[in-house]
Amino acid sequence: MTKVLFILSAVLILVSTFFAFQNGREFARVRQDVAALNVQVQGALTAAQNIVNEVGVVNGDIAKVQGDLEIESEKVKAQKLKIAQLDNDSKLAQDKLDENNKKLADLRIRLEKLPKDMKPETMVEQINGMKKATAEYQAEVEMKRKEVEAEETKMVDARRALDEVVRKIEDRKKSFDRNSLNARIVAVNADWGFVVVNAGKTVGITDATKLLVTRDGQTVGKLNIVSIQGERTVANIVPETLTAGMSVSPGDQVILETLYQ
Repeated sequence: MTKVLFILSAVLILVSTFFAFQNGREFARVRQDVAALNVQVQGALTAAQNIVNEVGVVNGDIAKVQGDLEIESEKVKAQKLKIAQLDNDSKLAQDKLDENNKKLADLRIRLEKLPKDMKPETMVEQINGMKKATAEYQAEVEMKRKEVEAEETKMVDARRALDEVVRKIEDRKKSFDRNSLNARIVAVNADWGFVVVNAGKTVGITDATKLLVTRDGQTVGKLNIVSIQGERTVANIVPETLTAGMSVSPGDQVILETLYQ
């Protein structure tokens, strides 16, 4: 009887040792999985912070371009005011010239009645001086118009720069939309090894997009895109990426691989 009890005790000790060894291995695996998940989450937070920093830079560029545009607009307004003033001065000079021409015509009529030895040299010089002043005004108006055209060209360039910044913002917004992808597996063909995802070109998915399948925050496997439609994507399951003991199922979440990493 003592021998039997001894044998049973030895068996119990062996069984306890086996289960303790198994539990230790399982605990070590769980700790490794948790550490890997923490690294992935930290990577995602870093990527998100980089995106926020880029948005801040873009907003700064927009503010600078808008400031430059306002400055150029004020310059154009000032130049237009100068042109208006010069146009007014030119009109006044032209009116004065017309008035003097009328007086000159009247004087010529009177001079015809004067003796032939009388010459109106002084009057001619005054009229010529007025013509010269009018020509100078007109030249100045033309110069100011050219300056306004140059300022308008600068304003057009500034608007183009602003449009380029807006375009970059739109591109970044599309990128952000892709990074906020929240799609699901809607169908799985286990025989052929492909799935159907309820997202496509409308959310920015392209042939170069890398997709991950997750479930409850754990990676199930990776997908290779086969075809993309407006709101549907067909992709092959990459067998070697499947987590041990898991398979892709309808309802699993689909996210971007770069965002997850």
